Formats: sequence, structure tokens, C-alpha cells
Amino acid sequence: MKYLKYTGSKIIMVALLLITVLASCKKNDEFFDIEDPQGIDSKIWNDEGAVGLFLSRTYGLVIPQWPTLGGIHNTSDEMNNANTAFLYGTLVENSVTDLGTGNSINANRYFDIRRCNLALEGLDSSSTISEDKKKILRGQFYFLRAYVYFRMVTLYGGIPLVLNVQNLTEEGIPAVPRAKTSECIAAITKDLDSASANLPSLWTGNDIGRITRGAAMAVKGKVLMYWASPQFNPTNIVTRWDNAYQACKAAYDQCVVDGYILIPNYANVFQTEDHREAVIVRKYTQTRDWGNNVEALARPASLGSGGSYQPTWNLVQAYTMSNGLPITHSSSGYSNIQFWQNRDPRFDASIAYNGVTWPLGTPGRRQWQYNGLLDDASSTIVTGFYCRRFCNNSLSASQAIYASGTGGGSGVDWLEMRFAEVMMNLAECANETGRLSEAKDMVRRIRIRAGIVQGSFDYGLNLATDIPSMRTLLLNENQIEFALEGKRYYDLRRTRNYSLLTARQSYKVAPKLPFVAGAIPNSGPVVGRIYLDGIVNGIKARDTININNLATYSSVFTLPATIATIEGSNVVSVPSKYYFYALPNFFSQNSYIIEQTQGWINGTFNPLQ
Repeated sequence: MKYLKYTGSKIIMVALLLITVLASCKKNDEFFDIEDPQGIDSKIWNDEGAVGLFLSRTYGLVIPQWPTLGGIHNTSDEMNNANTAFLYGTLVENSVTDLGTGNSINANRYFDIRRCNLALEGLDSSSTISEDKKKILRGQFYFLRAYVYFRMVTLYGGIPLVLNVQNLTEEGIPAVPRAKTSECIAAITKDLDSASANLPSLWTGNDIGRITRGAAMAVKGKVLMYWASPQFNPTNIVTRWDNAYQACKAAYDQCVVDGYILIPNYANVFQTEDHREAVIVRKYTQTRDWGNNVEALARPASLGSGGSYQPTWNLVQAYTMSNGLPITHSSSGYSNIQFWQNRDPRFDASIAYNGVTWPLGTPGRRQWQYNGLLDDASSTIVTGFYCRRFCNNSLSASQAIYASGTGGGSGVDWLEMRFAEVMMNLAECANETGRLSEAKDMVRRIRIRAGIVQGSFDYGLNLATDIPSMRTLLLNENQIEFALEGKRYYDLRRTRNYSLLTARQSYKVAPKLPFVAGAIPNSGPVVGRIYLDGIVNGIKARDTININNLATYSSVFTLPATIATIEGSNVVSVPSKYYFYALPNFFSQNSYIIEQTQGWINGTFNPLQ
């Protein structure tokens, strides 16, 4: 029997199953259901199984899930779902509440930090767990604490640093002022150094998904890259970039030694599991309680409750051609009519456009998105495109749907960081420190994996001749490589490029007479008209169209298509103060020693220090 102290002053006895190995992130998540204890009886730290369960629960709280559709931090110009208050500049002081809104486990990230502090202090007191096991446990808690702080600092700048266990009455609101951002960065990197020194290079079996030393080092490099980036470094202090480069280079080298790679096929990044490109991953399954509904959400509305992941015309235009050149280059070979032809292969792996073959449980099935299509109402096809990246073509419509009580869906894992990001972070830091050749080498390898051809422009890299032009290329490469993964918002924020956000656009084609949308009328067809949704000899007329034949495609649809804003009369305008958000009211109104962020009401805290 072990003892857990739950919310309040009562001590409640809880029977914990004794296990001999660490609880798995993926399979042994029953502890995730236990109400979070505000305090832990000291006896827990003498039982490795109990500590393992406590650790698994902490992973569940800290490691990010699939980005929230329409959430502020998943808002950019690449998708239909967006937080319009962010885009139109109407956020208020209590709009960004990631830090917390109350005094409970699910509403206050300082409870996550407290769990890590409890564990680090508790393990020091343990007399029965071996030093080797303590080392690995400590490493994970150091990482998890650092990760909580890093995610908060990217949003708010410096926040109160609490590195030891506070009294319970003080946990909701830290009893210390906001630390300087520089002090937070120093504490985060120190934790990550401690993590990497204590963690293994690889986990196997049910422990796959736990943090490795390579992951800890990669996050350290990312933290220092953020600290060097314009969001935190508008005056471009060069020593920060030097430090970031050294950390990213060390992380890259260690990841290579430890077996991290770019998997051969970009299209399989989210279609296969437990591959060696995954650096930080949140595991999901198709079983009840541990799945997700991403598969159903990404599919067309006609195949369930989908249509939520719709790429914009803005994103479609961002993809380069198969030779790596942007579509605006005179040698690109781009067609504004058959825009899908000869594009970067990552385009076809990610974007479903009008007429593309997209099985989704039905071999040979083609996806159509023209105006008047019967399958999907025009109101559900917001942008004219769907997302292919997260969909398993072998699943039927019913199999794609997940319900917490019964399971289902694809069980696709969320990849918070993959080796491609480690490479891109190194490329950016290399560029900013004058190592253009090294930066190009990283991108070249990513483009080769993508299937881009060398051509006469070295995979398009010849266009970058100096730091500014390479900086532009890298920002676009990030947008393409990590399309719809929620990275675009953070990249624009970190680089102070909110000004690049413009109105999100749709691209929709309309049938041209004699072709019309819809099925053959019950009263019979109108003479001379061809009904695209009509079935003749078991085949819909639209499925006989060869979209890659320009003459045929142009005879069926009015081209070029209509390009329109999906913002309505609203204007995209993101204020500069959004680079650092206001602390939520729970903190700023309940502690006179915690300052508000400059630029917001009564703000005095400078996040650049």
C-alpha cells in the first residue's frame, strides 16, 4: 500500500499496482485518471513503480497534444480554422490563458512545475531506488520542468521561476516576482543540460516515447535559437546566435550518433509509428480513451464530421516547384491553371485539390471540390482544398471516426519535434552566424528527401546568396516542411514576421456549360447538358475527366478559378504587442508582486531583459 495526499488536508490511502519497470507513456496510462495530488507522502519515493506512475502522469500533462484547431497558437495564413481575435487584433488582457486561470491541476501550469519539483526533491531523499534508476528518472523530470517553462516563456517572456516545492497555499500564484527572461532562459538550459546528462540515447518497447538525451539537447538548441531570434533579440546580439549555433550543432551531432534520421518517404511521417525521425512524440492508439479524432476531422465533410483541416490558397502558393524554385521565378515552369503539376512532392503528400485521386477507403476514389458539388456543400468547402497529411488511405469513413468510449480512428501519434526540425534549426543558426554553406547542406538534404530534383539551381538553393536571402528561403522551407503542423504561427512570432500575415484566400472552380454540377434530374436531363454528379453506366461523369490534360480540364471548368478572401470585410492586423502576451488575470490581479507585460493595461514588465 502506498499513500497519496490529495487536494485538501486529508490523507487518502490509494493502492498502487507495484511494477518493476517505468510506466509506459503509451500503454500504462491508468495513472492519468487519478486526481492530481497536491502533495505526496514521502514513502512514494521509495517505490520505483509509484514514481513511474507519477512520471507517466506528468508526461501526460506536459507533452503537447495535437494542436487545437482554431486555437490562437495554431492560427496563421495556412488553414481555414483560425482565431480571428488574433488575426484582427482584438485580443484582450485575459485572452491567452496558457499559464493558468485558476488553482487546480488542469487550470494552472505551476502545478506541472510543482510535480517536477516534488519528484526531484523526493528522489534525492529516496533510500531504496538505485542511483542508476534515479539518474534516468531525474533526467525526465528535469526535461519536463524545462519544457513547461519554455512553452510559457515563448508566450509571455519572463515568468516567476519556482525551482523548489512551495507551500500548498502558494502553488496557484507563485510567491515570487517575474524573473527576467534571461534568467528563465538560463534556468531552462541548465535543466536541459541536466536532462541530457542523465537520459539514455534510446528507449525501446513500451518505453518508446520517453525523452532521450538527443531530444533534451535538441530542445536546448531550440531554446537558445528563440533567445537569439528577433522576438527576444530585436537588436541582433550576435553572441546569442553563436551560442544557439553551438547548441544546435551539438544536438544535431548527438542525434546522428544516436540514430535519428530523416525517414525516406516524407508522406509516411505521420502514417507510420515509432520511426527514427520522431524526437518528441505523444503516443496515441485506436483503443478507447487513448485515441484522437484527427483522422475524421481532416477528411472531407462528406465522409463524416471532417473538413476542419483545409489548407488555404496562401499555403498552396508557398510550395516550390519540383526543381526547388518558387512559383514566381521565371524558370520555375509554374502553371496558374494546373497549379498542381511539377510541384515539390510534399505538395501532393499534403494537399487534396480538385480532381486528385484520394482513396480514403475506396480504391481509385477521386476528390472533387468544384462549386455545386453534391458530396460536400459549398459552405463546407471553405478554401477549396483538404489536408492529406494526416489521413490513412486504407480506413473507411466509419473506421476513421474516434469515440472515447469505443475507440477507432487512426491512432496517429503527434510529433512535437522531429529530426527535420533539428536540421532546420541548425540551418537557421548556421546562416545567422555566416555559415551559409552549412545551412544550405541541411536544407539540401531535406529537399532531397522530399523528392526535389537538383536541376540547374542546386535544388533551388542557388537563389540564396547571403544571410537575408537565405533567411527568407528558410522561413518558406519551414512553412512547407511542417505544413499544417502548427509551426507557422510560432515561426512568424519568433522572427517578428506577423506583418507577412495577409488575408487567407480560397480557390474555387466552377463548371462551364455544357457541364453542370449536380445529378441528373428525375424529370430527365436537359438536352445538351452533362451532369458532373450524374451516374452513367456506374461511373460519375466527373470521374472521367483527365485534369492533367489542359484542353479537357479547360473545357469542363471556368479557368482560372475564383480567388477570394475568407476574411469577409475584416482586415488582418496583428499588433506588435502580441509578440509577448499579457499574463492571465488570475496572476496579474491576485498578486501585487507579479507585474503585467509592457504594452498591455498597467504593464510594466520588460520581456526583452
